Amino acid sequence: MSNKYDKFLHSNGVPYAFLEVPVAFLDELIPEGANWSAKEDGQKNVGEYSIGKNYSTDNSKVIISLSAMEADTYRTPAVTYDDLQDWETWLDTKEYTIDNWLTIAEQNTLLASKAYGLGDE
Repeated sequence: MSNKYDKFLHSNGVPYAFLEVPVAFLDELIPEGANWSAKEDGQKNVGEYSIGKNYSTDNSKVIISLSAMEADTYRTPAVTYDDLQDWETWLDTKEYTIDNWLTIAEQNTLLASKAYGLGDE
């Protein structure tokens, strides 16, 4: 049976999802009740929480990893479909649907573009 998050599943069995947003989105507060933010010490904004941020050359956009808290001291890219569901529920309220999410290949294509410092397009 297929799951809507299967397209983000890497061959290592871990789903990786990314999102390109305006830099101002980094100031949005993450929800305290989400599974992926539950181990946080206090409420953080997306910029404080996100790992692996890649900024466009004009610094107007940034690609963030939809991450999950692994322990009190570190986070990794989202490791379960439940984590992705929590991201989806919250991002839907910010008008970012799963259709806006990027797979690893889509992120790599975007990072290879002129907008992110490489390529001609």
